[in-house]
Amino acid sequence: MSDATCIKEMWKAEIMPQGILPKDTYFVTDSTAIGNVKPALVAKKWDVIVVDECQSLRSGVTRAKSKYSKLVYALTKKVEYVFGMTGTLAGNNDIEPWCVLHNLNVAGMGQINPFQFKKYCCEQELQYGPFGNFLKPVRLNSKGREIMEKAYEEGVMFWGYDEDDKDMPPMSIRTRVFEIEPSIEYKNALEGILKLGEHESTTMKAIALQKAQQALNGFMYYDDIDRKTYKIPNFKNPKLEYIIDVCKNEMTIIGYRFQEDFNVISKALTDNNIVWTDDIQTFRRGGTQALVLQCSQGKAANLQLCQNIIYYTGDYSFISYKQFIHRTWRRGQKTPCKVTFLINNPGDRHHIEFNIWKSLVIKQNIHDTLMAIKRKEEVDYEL
Repeated sequence: MSDATCIKEMWKAEIMPQGILPKDTYFVTDSTAIGNVKPALVAKKWDVIVVDECQSLRSGVTRAKSKYSKLVYALTKKVEYVFGMTGTLAGNNDIEPWCVLHNLNVAGMGQINPFQFKKYCCEQELQYGPFGNFLKPVRLNSKGREIMEKAYEEGVMFWGYDEDDKDMPPMSIRTRVFEIEPSIEYKNALEGILKLGEHESTTMKAIALQKAQQALNGFMYYDDIDRKTYKIPNFKNPKLEYIIDVCKNEMTIIGYRFQEDFNVISKALTDNNIVWTDDIQTFRRGGTQALVLQCSQGKAANLQLCQNIIYYTGDYSFISYKQFIHRTWRRGQKTPCKVTFLINNPGDRHHIEFNIWKSLVIKQNIHDTLMAIKRKEEVDYEL
């Protein structure tokens, strides 16, 4: 069980041809699993269930993810051998790994009632939403940490990228900042952010920040239903010139966030006679200079033939970020890798794009701390 990208780009493209899977292996995507094939999945007796990209079981942020998590829980409850695979078990807090182990029924976590776990094993804080206030679990308490420590010992194997290869080359991660003039549209987007109430929903806050990020890159979506695009007049994005210069000299993977980003990137590459593609398998076959990928789609495939990643625009998802950079920097790596985040700075104190990058760095520190604790290592903090 995995998402469609992983099954297409990894399981069927790379693993099946090796002939190492059992003859009677059934592939199912997360969206298909909760659709028409659900009755067949529930009715069949499975010997082994492998849930790839199992971090999606962390919490039900969408209705589809909630349905998928509940289905996986029901299936794995009846199976002797269950394997969950992820490169990013830890998410935004230390409660989410428990959600994964619970829904996989690993290390006895499936037997614990979620309501009781939240009540007795988590610290809760009063939060506010459009329908009033509520208590939200935000971190494990001492009892919760004790339970999870035991679960990690019994049911989890942590495997670092460089455990078997002490000669892994370095991966440099840096930012490239461009000074730009703030547009009227950007200033209006900031006004929208400032008008948001303290207790506004997270979704509304995210949308407001997206508007500002879009304006920094020359456009704005102004109709969320029809996705109409307003292009800022006379806007010249310095990121495009940088990308063209890099792609002329080396193979590059370009990550973007919005569809309009893709439109301007692809046009710039074409206008400068740079051969590009947005298909992973085409890129792997060679003959193209640039691979243009939506930043949440960089998962599963081995792209070690390229050692250069550029984030034209990024988002706040740490999981997407980790998956993206490990397309190139992974086991068996022999060549140093570069990851560059492009940031448009309008010269104000808000630092919209820099703070997106900064949020990923903070989440990386949380992730590294968790992994160090599991490996019984000391953690050095640099403030």
